[in-house]
Amino acid sequence: MPRPQTTNPETSPAARFGYELRRLRMEVRMTQSQLGRKLGYTGAAMGAIERGLRLPQQRELVEQCDEALGVNGALIQVWEQCRMDGNQRWFYPWLEVEQQAQVLRAWQPTLVLGLLQTEDYARAVFRGEPGITKDKIDRSVAARLERQTLFEGENPPMFWAVLDEAVLQRPVGGYAVMRAQLAHLLAMADRPCITIQIVPIAADCTAGLGGGFFLAQLRDGREVAYLESVTKGQVVAQTKEVRGIQARYEEIRATALPRDGSLKMIKEWMERWTT
Repeated sequence: MPRPQTTNPETSPAARFGYELRRLRMEVRMTQSQLGRKLGYTGAAMGAIERGLRLPQQRELVEQCDEALGVNGALIQVWEQCRMDGNQRWFYPWLEVEQQAQVLRAWQPTLVLGLLQTEDYARAVFRGEPGITKDKIDRSVAARLERQTLFEGENPPMFWAVLDEAVLQRPVGGYAVMRAQLAHLLAMADRPCITIQIVPIAADCTAGLGGGFFLAQLRDGREVAYLESVTKGQVVAQTKEVRGIQARYEEIRATALPRDGSLKMIKEWMERWTT
């Protein structure tokens, strides 16, 4: 029997609420149908909320759920935060693009790409956000690891990842975390669908110093880009802009080491973090 898919809480306020509702419901070993009956709803209606299809608009429903699950206001607190976050720009359009991608290309000059991060590395990255809580770190790490299941299916996308050598040099999380992270990069590079290349610090390339980005070729032939920033990203689908980003990617990749040379450099830095 296939394992039920978990809603990714990083995709939208509704998805985050649905994720927490499902988690709390399962902690008390209650089915969707049982919870629905307590509230006067069907199990299917509760399932729609848990899948993030909609965020409940009535506080009364949330209070009833909270009481039925006996979680002492925890669900109400999540709902209030989701309501506050409702006007923020979320990452969900790009997550949908990734699921439809046949080919992914990416450049990152500062950190290991999220799709290639270990749990400890991701936790160290999120911990650097000013004012972040432990609970939010845990949710963000879980969402990032869930996103990486993209490569676990029968037909994963081809992924060409280009990183600056500075990524290997920055001690995110400390020596042990970096060593494990670089070992993970080598393991991921063993997969037939993943190629990792490194742009040496000595390379005369400034085309990618403005920030990281993704390019996706979808299975229907469309091409989309995602531009990263400190607070939020931007999905770009206009042909002219995407072509410009593709040209920039090719300029960066032209200065990168070949695959074998890149893996050798990763191994060398892994050994440095060991000693």
